[in-house]
Amino acid sequence: MPELVQIRPEASDLADGEALPGIEISPDFREFVQARSVDEMVRLAQEVLADPTFPTVRAWRKAGGKAVGCFPVYTPQELVHSFGMLPVAMQGGGENLEISRADAALGSFLCSISKSTLEMALTGLLDPFDAFVFPYICDVSRNLDGIFTRVLPQSPSHMLHLPQNFTSQATIPFLVAEYRRLIEKLERVAGQPFSQEDLRASLEVFNEQRELVRRLATVKRETPWKVTLIEYYLLLRLGGLLPREIHIPLLRRALTEIEGRERKNKDAIRVLVVGPFCEQPTLELLQLVEDVGCYVVGEEFQMLHRWCPRIEPGADPLKSLAASYVRTPLDIGVRSTPTTKGAAILSRVDASKAQGVLFLTAKFCEPALEDVVLYRRALEGRGLPYLHMEFEEKSTTYEQARLQLETFVESILFE
Repeated sequence: MPELVQIRPEASDLADGEALPGIEISPDFREFVQARSVDEMVRLAQEVLADPTFPTVRAWRKAGGKAVGCFPVYTPQELVHSFGMLPVAMQGGGENLEISRADAALGSFLCSISKSTLEMALTGLLDPFDAFVFPYICDVSRNLDGIFTRVLPQSPSHMLHLPQNFTSQATIPFLVAEYRRLIEKLERVAGQPFSQEDLRASLEVFNEQRELVRRLATVKRETPWKVTLIEYYLLLRLGGLLPREIHIPLLRRALTEIEGRERKNKDAIRVLVVGPFCEQPTLELLQLVEDVGCYVVGEEFQMLHRWCPRIEPGADPLKSLAASYVRTPLDIGVRSTPTTKGAAILSRVDASKAQGVLFLTAKFCEPALEDVVLYRRALEGRGLPYLHMEFEEKSTTYEQARLQLETFVESILFE
């Protein structure tokens, strides 16, 4: 671990009531710039994710920058970047955050990511952010926008309406209008006007990041033994926390090492993981999936990096950005597409050559749970095995999960 990253003490070493201090990262992110091996990058990522104080955002602020928190699943982060601000993926507090205040505002039947995100707002952990964007992917995200407006009035919050009718001629103009509503707030936060040329430059930066993510996903699909699921996931997760100009060369160095690895192909089951497009499973659960003998060859982690293919700026980059959302072939729970859900899941199984499907859905996530019914019908029609498991951010025991996964793997091996 680079010496400039201050490793936090164990909770047992602190006095009663004393909070764990956040790690400190250099304003120029030299720790990530100097990281040469995948092992070192992964260690850095684990430290960052274990710290609910957003150390990368604090480092960015030390250098004089502004940051915008983006709730999953989709935000036009290129717009935020074009103003010189840092778009940051807010994906809950994870397993290291205790919920003490959010339960008073949100019901017990809501997803963990909504509670931990609100908990961070109520306890000051989101104070480094200058603004927030909540895409209208479900009722929970819509309500969080309203709550944030009240509890963090100093930081503008915006709810981004997204189209669901992708065949109407009015769809792209509608989304462009929604982007312009967001731009009005971003202009006030950044203190500068919107520029098409700046957006064109940002589109190219994100195009480069998407291409590298595509390469990494291809390695994971075609030669899954070359990169572990934890390595793959953490390299992607860093992409929503670091300045893209830092993540891009880091990912390029990681790919050079990963693509050149000579590792033995294990006799593992190829599985497609569906469901965790918003709330994220714990690292322990992801590790367990591989430990029981699965190669994850397709998944829905960190969809913010893979929402669309390359975007050509064109004469009107704002319109091109909107068209990329409307015309993407992506089919996940928070997006209705012209294709049937059944056809979509079968197409993904075929593309990844998966032998089974693991539905890994967050508890109380209605978009994911509703799609599972449609997906299961298609898989059963073809005779493809699947397993449905639910998770929460604060999962601590995995005995039952291990038993379910082992039974699933054995059912495929010995069918």
